[in-house]
Amino acid sequence: MGEVEEQPPVQPGGGSGGAPEEQWRGAVEAALPGTQASAAWPHVASFYAAHRYLPGIDVCERVAVDANPAGEDGGLILLPGCVRHVASSAAGLWAREQLLEADHAARRLRYAVVDSNMGFGRYVATLRVLDAGGGCRIAWAFECDAVRGEGWSEAALVARLGASVDGMAERVQQAVARAEGGGEKEQVAG
Repeated sequence: MGEVEEQPPVQPGGGSGGAPEEQWRGAVEAALPGTQASAAWPHVASFYAAHRYLPGIDVCERVAVDANPAGEDGGLILLPGCVRHVASSAAGLWAREQLLEADHAARRLRYAVVDSNMGFGRYVATLRVLDAGGGCRIAWAFECDAVRGEGWSEAALVARLGASVDGMAERVQQAVARAEGGGEKEQVAG
């Protein structure tokens, strides 16, 4: 896991007279040597399959989908507004995440946490799959209001996301290797 380029500070939003909310921002990445970005992207872009690729997540379900039912990601076109419910049953943690952008040409997803039991207020993340000479890397950047709750700090959130992107990279590499190994192509939709 490596820290991605230094991010400038997020300017606090103009509230209605109270002290501005503390803002956190960070970015992590993981290398997938020997895995082409074009092979990794369908796995990362599978919005309803987070449970297949993120360690600790064992639930990922559609909550709301756009009206267009045909296309990618298990028969659904990923349109802004789609919402998924993700959870870690063992930890008792859950979140509802809304897709803000799915740019397949740029290999970029943006989503926001719209509800959770983890203390998130505003949280927006961007996942990208980037070419990296003979392989690729997954970059995960976020900006959010300071997380309310015991044990949370900006450094702790970056560390948690770092472990998540490392686990995601390992699982995506395994899925790509299985698909390229002459076996039946793995279905990545949730």
